[in-house]
Amino acid sequence: MLKAWFWRWLGMCAGLWSTSICMGQNTVSIRGMTYNLLYYRQTTSSCTGANNSASAKDGYFKTIAQYIDPDFVVCNEIGSNPVNADRILDNVLNQDGVTTWAQANYSNNSFSDLVNMLFYNTSVLGLHSQESIDRDLQNQSLVRVIDLYRLYYKDPLLGQPGADTVFFTVIAAHLKAGDTPSDEAQRNKAAEALMDHLATQVSDEYVLLCGDLNVYSSSEPGFQKLVNSVHVAERFKDPVNALGAWNNSAQYAAVHTQSTRSSNTNSGCFSGGGLDDRFDFILVSDRVLNDPMADVRYVSGSYKALGNDGMHFNKALTDAPVNNSVPSVVLTALYEMSDHLPVTAAFEVRAHGLGTTETLMDFALVQPVRSGMLELHCPTTRGVLHLELYDLSGRNLVRLSATLDENGRLRVPVQLRPGTYVLGLVDDRGTRGYARIAVAS
Repeated sequence: MLKAWFWRWLGMCAGLWSTSICMGQNTVSIRGMTYNLLYYRQTTSSCTGANNSASAKDGYFKTIAQYIDPDFVVCNEIGSNPVNADRILDNVLNQDGVTTWAQANYSNNSFSDLVNMLFYNTSVLGLHSQESIDRDLQNQSLVRVIDLYRLYYKDPLLGQPGADTVFFTVIAAHLKAGDTPSDEAQRNKAAEALMDHLATQVSDEYVLLCGDLNVYSSSEPGFQKLVNSVHVAERFKDPVNALGAWNNSAQYAAVHTQSTRSSNTNSGCFSGGGLDDRFDFILVSDRVLNDPMADVRYVSGSYKALGNDGMHFNKALTDAPVNNSVPSVVLTALYEMSDHLPVTAAFEVRAHGLGTTETLMDFALVQPVRSGMLELHCPTTRGVLHLELYDLSGRNLVRLSATLDENGRLRVPVQLRPGTYVLGLVDDRGTRGYARIAVAS
């Protein structure tokens, strides 16, 4: 989809031609985190204030959050009283002189004891809107609501004339736990409802699915709904491409997120057995993972199950061998806080920087563009060049990648009618170029 900044760029560059580059951009990195907090301020028959103390958890969570230094946090398993999220905001995130964290609005169905919540750093991100899904496609209540939050990057130029920014959607999901056919069916219905909602109600191209999905294998129907949906454009991708039968498999030891403990389960409040399940995820839409021209891109290698060193399959975090993946104080906090590990990932966001003028990529058209061929010369660029062409109604007509020759030249076939188009380029280093071009008959 042609973004608003493309339209503004066109206006700024009116009357200029193919070698005129009229927009400066840079990138910023934001970090997301998803964490199942294990009955945070919710009492059950096995989890009480004595063996799952909220005050102690606040201290552990603060240690973990300050170590990760995220820009947004998705939480599962917060007790359903709305004041519980307030407590996290006050006792965990807005601490030690920090005052910039905010939370989304509370949402729940009429019967769940556990809710999701999004927290975000207002110095980096803004919350534009939010909604929730509480019913499946048969209009039956989901076990827990699925929350969708539309965020935007707070570009430093926001508020100035012509300024624009990047929007993306973060989803908080906590699907039904358990390994029975009924549990699996409930997860499938929730995933089906989510994918239908994304296809019919959500316009963002950049979507991050965060939370405890409680799946045992990528072949499970509910997970297949997410990654192999009939709604092709909405399919999610696994940033670490570690799909398979995760449960109790040493092959996937490096991505397991439950359990932090083996036999010492605090009287049954924590799950035991050691790390042997991958329940917690950050999944991303295709453009976030694979499109080098995307405004929100996954940072390769940044996805981590924090505290999992790959050496503790079926072991507690604190068992031998010594776990040096995080500082010892953080490892203790992870062990004591929850029987899940938080998952983190970083994303590169394009800061549009409208209002600046600089040359981003030195390129020129070799000859006037004809309907069958586009020829470019990029004297300072080598390797793969990613190219997009849009018409002035905003339709994407061409999206391809090709390798420049040794002289920095590229010839690609394009079938275009005579007229004016917008050309966008980016190389593998992230250097961009834009041009308004005319196609001759």
